[in-house]
Amino acid sequence: MQWKIVRPGRLSDRFNRWAIRRGFPALAWLAPRLPRRVLRAGARLIIGTVFALYPGPKRAVARNLARVLGQPEASPRVRRAVWRMLFHLSFYWVDLFRFAQLPPERAREQVVGGTLATLEPLRAARAAGERVILITAHLGNWELGAVLAGQAGLPVSVVYVPDAFGDAEHFRSLLRSFAGVDEIPIRPEDRFASLPVLRAFAEGKVVALQGDRDFNDRGVRLPFFGAEASFPAGPFHLARMTGARLWPVFIAYAPDYRFEIELGEPIAVERTEDRQGDVRRALERWVTVLEAAIRRWPTQWYTFYDFWSPEEPEAA
Repeated sequence: MQWKIVRPGRLSDRFNRWAIRRGFPALAWLAPRLPRRVLRAGARLIIGTVFALYPGPKRAVARNLARVLGQPEASPRVRRAVWRMLFHLSFYWVDLFRFAQLPPERAREQVVGGTLATLEPLRAARAAGERVILITAHLGNWELGAVLAGQAGLPVSVVYVPDAFGDAEHFRSLLRSFAGVDEIPIRPEDRFASLPVLRAFAEGKVVALQGDRDFNDRGVRLPFFGAEASFPAGPFHLARMTGARLWPVFIAYAPDYRFEIELGEPIAVERTEDRQGDVRRALERWVTVLEAAIRRWPTQWYTFYDFWSPEEPEAA
C-alpha cells in the first residue's frame, strides 16, 4: 500500500532507507542480546526521529484514529494516540527481531497465560482434516503470530504482498525463515495467486493472510466506523473455492507488553448460486470482528494512509 502513503521528501527518504539498511542488521544482532526495556527505549528514539523527518503519514494516522476514537483530529487524545501508535510500531520490529531468534519456551513466557492453548481449536481443526485460513490485520504483532503458531505445531504459510522497501521485506523474510514459516508472496494483479495456496493446503499447511487492506482498489465497500471503506474480497473467494474456514486471529500487546492472543469464531463462506452474495456476507462478518479488534487496540492498528479515502495522496 506504499503508493497510498504520502511520499517522503528526498532527505527523509534517504534517511529511511539508510536506517533500514544499516539499522536492521544491528537490530538483528542486538535484539536477542539486550534487555527488552533497553530495546524499546532505543526504538522509541528512532521512530521519533523518523517521523520528525517524515511527518506526512502522521496526519493520515491522526485522521484514521480520530474516526476510530470518535474525537476531533486535533484533540489531545488523538495526538497522544498517534504517538502511542508509532511507539507500538517500533516495539513491533524490536519484538519480531527478538522473539524470532529466541527458543520457543522463551517466546511463550511473554504470552499472557504462558501457553499457546488459545490456538488449540486450530490444531483440532487441522487434525480433523479441515483447511484452515488464519485471517488477521496490520494490528499488533501479526508476524510474531505466525512464529508462535509455528511453535505451536501448526505449519504456517504466510500470504503477503512484498513491501516496496525491499530491505525491510528481506529482513521480514529472514525472520520468518528462522521460525520455519513458509512464504507465499503474491501480486494483487496476479491471476494465478491461488495456486501456491492450493499447494500449501495439499501439504497440510495452515495459510495465514491479512484482510484489512485493499491493495488493488477492487474490493468491497462496507460500513466501517460509520463510513464506507474498501476491503479485499480475495481471501473470501479463496475460502469459498477451497472449502476452508477463515479463523480471525490477533496477537496484540497487553498493558504490561506481554502478548495476548485472541482467536475468533471461524467464518465459513457459503456456496450458493450467488457467489458475490456469499462472499459479501462472509466479508461483513469479518469486518464486524475487525472493527471490534481495532476498538480494543486502536493504537496497534498500523495504517499510514487515509483508510476511508480512495484518493492517492500528494507528495509531502
